[in-house]
Amino acid sequence: MKKVKVKDKRGIAQMTLPIIYNENDVKKYAKQHWNITFARQKKVSVYAKRIMANVMAMIKDDDSDLRPYYQMHVSSVVPNTDTDSYTKIKNAFVELAKLHWLLEDIDKKRFEVRHLLNTSDINCKYENGTITVVLNPILKPYFIEIAHYTTYELKHYMHFSSWYSLRMFELLAAFKDTGVWVVPISEFRKLMDCDGKYPDTTDLIKKTLSEPLEELDSTDLAFTFKTIQDSNTHARGRKPVIALEFRLKKVAMKDVPESWFEFSDAHKNVLLRLRAWMVTDTNIIRYAKIIGMEGANKLLYEWQLKGNEIQDKAKYCNAVWVRVGKAAMQIHS
Repeated sequence: MKKVKVKDKRGIAQMTLPIIYNENDVKKYAKQHWNITFARQKKVSVYAKRIMANVMAMIKDDDSDLRPYYQMHVSSVVPNTDTDSYTKIKNAFVELAKLHWLLEDIDKKRFEVRHLLNTSDINCKYENGTITVVLNPILKPYFIEIAHYTTYELKHYMHFSSWYSLRMFELLAAFKDTGVWVVPISEFRKLMDCDGKYPDTTDLIKKTLSEPLEELDSTDLAFTFKTIQDSNTHARGRKPVIALEFRLKKVAMKDVPESWFEFSDAHKNVLLRLRAWMVTDTNIIRYAKIIGMEGANKLLYEWQLKGNEIQDKAKYCNAVWVRVGKAAMQIHS
């Protein structure tokens, strides 16, 4: 069961993404809500994950609502060389149909259970090589017009053979701008759906990171990691591991990545306008995700109204952008 605390936006539980029927209708990147990325996800098959990753790529930035359904061909999920695609898709569909979120308001002692898919809709099915996914409309806020999200490339995601690789790819994508992620070992267990598994930390690391280290090495999210031990313990022998530090091999550039411009015309327009107002790429990279499209457009509109009142664009606009970004980080920390 996926658990979501309504008041604590970082407490949302997650699911998987869908795939491609019309290749012209799918972006190169999947966009995923932060709360989904950093929620505990149930380990499912790579085919279920692939199915859900392409639905996200089919959701446009200017969509105001979920579509009645999202379609993809089976070859987008299972390679043509696989002779048992029907069984794999059937099992993946059953996995997705079982996924549900617990939407909970602890203060009011109130909760609601919502499934990921709307299986009561006759269009939610597999037929003649076509996968048709109907998302539960109640979960619209986690798919449409999301302000805080991570993005990752589908071309790599669709070829990973390990669920752990898919999961690490999603998580590390959130740290492309800093290149560093430090996570407590207890939190890492939850994120990798390993609570109650592999009590020995060395075994946990081996089971969850061996395949990602190999499969992600050819991508922009290739990484190394080291263990962080408890320096306060006075016990004899090797000190316990309390956290993991991940570092991306390809440190984030100081320039806004080209992929940000390709994500959508709306993103490209905002980025170019920010540059026109002399906001540095470094500041754009650091705060764009937390400020979001709506926040960025609001600031650009305010600057446009001020017009010639802003005598030093570089000084004024960067100061405002950084101040708004830091304030947003404090709210969501």
